[in-house]
Amino acid sequence: MTGAAMDPPRITHLGKYRIEAMLGAGAMGVVYRAFDPHIERHVALKTVRHDLFDGGERASLLARLRNEAQAGGRLAHPNIVGVYDYGETADTAFIAMELVNGQGLKQLLDAGRPLALATAVDWFGQLLAALGFAHAHGVVHRDIKPANLLVSEQGRLKVADFGVAHVESSTLTLAGAMIGTPCYMSPEQFTGESVDGRSDLFSAAIVLYQMLTGCRPFTGASQAEVMRQVMHETPRAPSACNPALTPALDDVLMRALARRPDARFQTAADFQRALDHAPVPADDRTILEARTVSPDGPLASGSGAWRGDSLPSLTMWPAAMLASVEMQLAGQIGPVARLLVRRAAAPIAGAPDLPALVALLAPHVPSDKGRALFVAAFEEGSRAGTTHGAATSLDASRFPSLGVEEVQAAASKLAVYLGPIANIVAKREASRSGSLEALHERLAAAISNEHDRSRFRRDVGL
Repeated sequence: MTGAAMDPPRITHLGKYRIEAMLGAGAMGVVYRAFDPHIERHVALKTVRHDLFDGGERASLLARLRNEAQAGGRLAHPNIVGVYDYGETADTAFIAMELVNGQGLKQLLDAGRPLALATAVDWFGQLLAALGFAHAHGVVHRDIKPANLLVSEQGRLKVADFGVAHVESSTLTLAGAMIGTPCYMSPEQFTGESVDGRSDLFSAAIVLYQMLTGCRPFTGASQAEVMRQVMHETPRAPSACNPALTPALDDVLMRALARRPDARFQTAADFQRALDHAPVPADDRTILEARTVSPDGPLASGSGAWRGDSLPSLTMWPAAMLASVEMQLAGQIGPVARLLVRRAAAPIAGAPDLPALVALLAPHVPSDKGRALFVAAFEEGSRAGTTHGAATSLDASRFPSLGVEEVQAAASKLAVYLGPIANIVAKREASRSGSLEALHERLAAAISNEHDRSRFRRDVGL
């Protein structure tokens, strides 16, 4: 359990454990940070108070707590929260478990935006390692979801809360009950069928989908609607939500989310192998470079070509328009804008639609204010959002020695390092420069960070 304290504890001791702070509270009871004086280590104590529930509920909850202790106690793995002890007092039952200093994955995903691809793949690999170990030891978690996944300060993901886990030879039965959390449940959990490790892998795939796209594949206003989607609908390909993702990743996730268990990956190792063999986009700085503008003159509308042969052609898009969109987006999210604009524009390349492109890209801007600024830049009447895009936002008479497209391309590259102010700086320095090389030198001098300045100089060929 995570180690961020909420409120002062109401009790001072529980069994041998000295209570130090309250970590959280839920329907079952309270989780405390505590100290074990016998071996001198801090632990998290998950408790169930007898007097809060009637006899039937109390028996079920105590059985669930014991089940969690049994499941966690047999799983010693670096990616599973360790369970150390189970105990009962006159009015409380508790388990002592590993105290994880970090935060829950749910808190990271609640922002509604994708995680960095490398981070998502790394954490998911750790989740698969934990599930593979649990399944090999006869334990099916049955409630994999972000709220049950913790990330330590060192970046290690840990699986928690085996309260509803199925343990081979366990006496815990919840006949007729749907066990799990609806948005993350497998089809067989909804229908009450027996579950095995493939159900955990289905739930894990939903978590990966959310990490990569910022949204869940199955959503609805009610449990019934979520169940209908899980049972009867195929979710959107992840790349439809996040254009930075590859078709290979789409294929892996779509297989992992198959309705029939025998159509999915059969083991966590199978799932991991498929991910290992799926090409994923590397850092966009090594995949794409901004389009190169001929010094002979500005590109005509529709003739823009970006470097990156593995990516689709966007010859129907006005080059200046894409450059303007990239510049505005880069000012909010940095260099990944190059890749995102390209991938978002590709599906509608046959009929370029600027509002549609902006709508596809806006969810990638993390802050509400930044997202609003990005969208506003392309609203009707905005000079940056017209068909001619950035070409009309610059006055060619101010820098007669340079082409408008050349200045806009330089501003686009500068925006990666300076943000939205790059357009102003580029226009100012262009009026003082007699050549493209001189402009690039002036723009490089405007970047205060030496490392960023070197990268910019490399980007523009200095």
